[in-house]
Amino acid sequence: MRFYFKLLNRLLFLLLVAVLLGWGGVLAWFTSWRNEKMASLNAASAVAQMPGGSVEYVQSGDGPAVLVFHGAPGGYDQAVLLGSDLRADGFQVIAPSRPGYLRTALSTGLTPDREADTAAMFLDEVVHVGSVAVVGFSYGAPAAVEFARRHPERTRALVLISPVLKRGDNPEQRLPKLVNEGLTGDMGSWLAVKAATEEPGTALGWAFDLTQQGGDSARAAWTNTVQASPEQLAWFRQLVGTLAPINPRETGLRNDLLQMHAIPEIPYEKIGTPTLIVHGAGDRFVSAADVLDVSKRMPRAEVFNVEGAGHLVQLGPNAGAVRGKIASFLKQFNGAAN
Repeated sequence: MRFYFKLLNRLLFLLLVAVLLGWGGVLAWFTSWRNEKMASLNAASAVAQMPGGSVEYVQSGDGPAVLVFHGAPGGYDQAVLLGSDLRADGFQVIAPSRPGYLRTALSTGLTPDREADTAAMFLDEVVHVGSVAVVGFSYGAPAAVEFARRHPERTRALVLISPVLKRGDNPEQRLPKLVNEGLTGDMGSWLAVKAATEEPGTALGWAFDLTQQGGDSARAAWTNTVQASPEQLAWFRQLVGTLAPINPRETGLRNDLLQMHAIPEIPYEKIGTPTLIVHGAGDRFVSAADVLDVSKRMPRAEVFNVEGAGHLVQLGPNAGAVRGKIASFLKQFNGAAN
């Protein structure tokens, strides 16, 4: 009996050693990935010192300038991704990390209006660009709207993609919180990146459930459409990459959530900039009623409804139409060089 007891203890000890060694290997793998990812992010961007603190950014491409405000969570890498089609269509893309994301200090813009003013100063003092078209995606839309409202003389056009336009007092407007909780820290975001690469069907299903309305058939149709398109699948994988690692983005994310619970009523009636609002018919977080209300109040706004799309209008059966609509709109109103 004593022999079997000793044997069992040894087996348990060996099992514990194996588990610890395995966990140590995973932890080393994750740590190496995180270090490489942060080094790559830092190497690919520049940092400018503004009166309110540091602003991280990338400026790329030639042609009329487009200033991109990314969503939450995100960073300049997401803004670059959002502007990738525009750059290919002949525009210059200015892609900053918004306040609290990656290497941009939160102090540069605690509120959307201050964020907009910092962006205007940044255009003057750092990239030396006069007038721009402005693109705001999701939680980046309030700052884009404020830029157009506070600096109309330098805003040629405004594009709002899946925009969060009103105070987010209801649970349906807490996408950043759900993403943050779902990823559960840097290691969770790493696993999400791996899933998007190795098990895209699973990752796409998670994205659909999080961002889009619809049952199993709609879910299957959407995920199959994205997987069948190499361009859309690559875009999705890059988007997931802009959520990771998530801890360097969490300060901005939490501030966005706070701001959306306190944002004042915006006088949309006073924004005369030509405006395109792109809205997915199945968007789980931005209601068609809110989009319609805002568009009716803006003197020069039009709405482009995307069937078969949710919050991520860049994916799905009508993704090509979205790209074409945005490009033609910007060429109409932002086609002249600065």
